[in-house]
Amino acid sequence: MDSCYPFRRAAAALGATFLAACGSTGGGGGTPTVAIEPMCTILMTHFSINPKVDSALVADRTDPSVNHGFTRFRQISNPRGNSTVGFKSDVYGISEAWSRNSAGPVVVRAQAHPARRPQAGDFEGSAWSFNAQDVRGVWTAFPAGTLAFGATTGLEQTDDPATANGATPRLMTVGDANPQVFACAGRRSEDSAVRSTWLIEVTAPNAAAGTTGSVSFIQDLLNGDDRFVPNQPVGPLGGLPAANRPTPEIRNRPGHPVTQGSVRCAMTQAGDDVSTRELHMLTISNGALYHSMASNFGPTVTNGGAGITFNRFRNVSPWAEVGPVLGGGFGNIVDATIVASRPTAVSVFFTAGSGNAFKVWHAVRFSAGGGSWRAADDVLALNGGRPGGSPSGLPFRVAAGMCPVSGRPQDTELVYTLWNSEHRGILLGRMVSTPQTWMPGMTGTWSPLFDLSKLISGSSQDAERQATIQELSIVARPFRDNATPPTPSP
Repeated sequence: MDSCYPFRRAAAALGATFLAACGSTGGGGGTPTVAIEPMCTILMTHFSINPKVDSALVADRTDPSVNHGFTRFRQISNPRGNSTVGFKSDVYGISEAWSRNSAGPVVVRAQAHPARRPQAGDFEGSAWSFNAQDVRGVWTAFPAGTLAFGATTGLEQTDDPATANGATPRLMTVGDANPQVFACAGRRSEDSAVRSTWLIEVTAPNAAAGTTGSVSFIQDLLNGDDRFVPNQPVGPLGGLPAANRPTPEIRNRPGHPVTQGSVRCAMTQAGDDVSTRELHMLTISNGALYHSMASNFGPTVTNGGAGITFNRFRNVSPWAEVGPVLGGGFGNIVDATIVASRPTAVSVFFTAGSGNAFKVWHAVRFSAGGGSWRAADDVLALNGGRPGGSPSGLPFRVAAGMCPVSGRPQDTELVYTLWNSEHRGILLGRMVSTPQTWMPGMTGTWSPLFDLSKLISGSSQDAERQATIQELSIVARPFRDNATPPTPSP
């Protein structure tokens, strides 16, 4: 049987397009390949002091001996950190997504890490770069020039780990027969005046075809064409200078209250129908949650009479406050995340409240009818956690992702984590489409919360040595990041 059949079935049954991004697992010519093992993984950036270490960890949902299924966190496999620096393995941020090429499934990894400041001669800057893992388990670096594209600061500006983490490219896959990988990534505006969020397309290397990876800059999502600089090769033209603003123009969108910095993104698309492609952006400003959507992906012309054509989103909606649409009364919103939970819908988790009464909410936005929001769910009331709010009196941070169900990779579910950056506790929950019995007396679509805190090694009571969780992300993988193919028989 085709080893990717579960992925295709998941896509057909549930619309999980990224799980459809699977192909032949053969490496050609009898080349050994790794086992296809659909799994949910949690990626963590983990900062510790005394000694100072900025590391990236991963936990795989492959352990049948525990109810939540996740293994202990371990360091991600190499490549790790900035390979051009050699002795710098620090990781400020990490993201993964997977697709396929002619050789089979391929995983793209984005990392934010230290970068050298040329004039200062130190490594207090930051940048991001890409690697890809193919079905042989082999990691390949993108061309070295990609690293320079990732610089999020001026050549001599310093960067702190938290800011660099926010600039990490957040990878997204859409399409079934023709999967494409995109990312929202931190990068400076065309005039280098401010930090912004760019949409980029990432094409993984394909050793079987002899092609190298590439990164194409599509558009500045927060500034549009407002900061366009004539004849400066920093836009989406692959190094070709543009003399004139693209047509149609994007001006003053999404606009205030957020026109710079890093924002959360999720991309949706029904199958291979590019006309349904939408990019949803989420940000928080002064305790309020805002949403914007980019749509109408298609040809755009620039460079005056040369008439160079490229594709981008041609419509971007203004920021719209989400809270009032959901009925309001949430209090101060302190954290949020967004995930494409269906081909034409996104799920949004957010933490809100005041004092010691913070709650976690979940809402869904549907594309149909010009866009509509479903009423928000009180997550802690539905999962048996704590209806009154956070048990610690501190606001949770939240991450979410779509994953194959453990033991049933033909099905998918929404997996989320709650944590506080200053405390190493991690709670995990699941949301399914069909109600099930989780334990005696608890039946529904929301699972109870599982405590993953003990999965982090090296806990210390010494505050000077205690580590801080900077970021968590939840992604699906077709095989382990440290997978190796079987040894060929003699």
